[in-house]
Amino acid sequence: MNSLEDRLRDAFGAVADTIDPATVPSPAVRMRPRAISSRRMRFVAPFAAAAAVTIIVVTMTTLAADVSPRHHAGTAPSRHHARTVKARPTAVSLPEFTLADLGSSVKVYDTRTGADVATLKPPAGQQFQDVASSGAPRTYLAAAGLSGSACHAYFYRFHLSATGQPSPLTFLRSVPDSQPTAIIGIGGGSTYAYSTTQCNTAPPGGFVGISGQAGNRTWDYPGADDYSFSLSATADGRTLALSYFPASETGSQGVQNALLNTKSSSRTVDGASRILSSVPGSPTLAISPDGRTVYACTSQGSTGTLAAYSTATGALIRVLHQWQAVSQGFACQVSTDRTGRFLLAAFTTANQQPWTWALIGFDLRTDASASVPVHPDLPFRGTQLAW
Repeated sequence: MNSLEDRLRDAFGAVADTIDPATVPSPAVRMRPRAISSRRMRFVAPFAAAAAVTIIVVTMTTLAADVSPRHHAGTAPSRHHARTVKARPTAVSLPEFTLADLGSSVKVYDTRTGADVATLKPPAGQQFQDVASSGAPRTYLAAAGLSGSACHAYFYRFHLSATGQPSPLTFLRSVPDSQPTAIIGIGGGSTYAYSTTQCNTAPPGGFVGISGQAGNRTWDYPGADDYSFSLSATADGRTLALSYFPASETGSQGVQNALLNTKSSSRTVDGASRILSSVPGSPTLAISPDGRTVYACTSQGSTGTLAAYSTATGALIRVLHQWQAVSQGFACQVSTDRTGRFLLAAFTTANQQPWTWALIGFDLRTDASASVPVHPDLPFRGTQLAW
């Protein structure tokens, strides 16, 4: 076991010690970050049981420069009374294409049939790290890093034809000596937000940036090895929802869900953000276009839960879906389509490598849902699915 795995094991043990089962309602969780790799960044998460906690570190890779996340514990959520929405498989009209970042390519699938429609390859020497909606019809964003030990972040835009065929990548920007960790489009696609972390642990460690008509700003992470592995934006671009692992001054550790005000004059993520301390930690977050609701994926024991929470109070609004989580690990990701009407959720259904994923789509206006017959081999490292 290498030094990073030792640190992760100790970190997860510290998190487990902070959990009081009596205070954790369903749903609740403490999620753990992926390790960042020039090739792959994997999500790792433990289970917290009521009487005893077993920490299991899922297979992961590390940067040659040994980038490792630090994190501290959030506040255990208070108990809320909320309605549970039973998933109702229907003929709901979900977006026609589902995109999956497989690292070596981005695959385009027919959402209705699961058929493999097209393949988009990254530029030579690069590997995709994230894919997301740009906010414009059939237009998407992709983040890539170098596939070797060198470190450089690249961000791109591309389009799909009516039949799902991708256009060539359009270069947006690059950030040297960094790995990309998240990207999201805003509004009509003219603005996007992105996140990077540097490939060493000497400050500054990385930043969240926004570029386009909504402004051109960056906010530094307070710690050398901080990073966000999820970004979601309101329709007007004024708020970014992010889940990240901030550096801790006290040694306690855990995920933080935060809302970043893009109009803030602060130079740091912490200074520009409001922490959603009562929303359970989630590997990724999605925010509604009006900014009133966030959607988080969590686990407690053997149960995984997808739920909606108020951004104003952190209160649990409703449970959208629950499933049997795998016994020795948990991974989940959520994202919305460009309109914010449809939510795509993916969760692991078997404890093995590669992950076995199940996908389900929701119409958030009607609560109708449908299984998505797409089963990609996702090496979890952020938001790898898009509509």
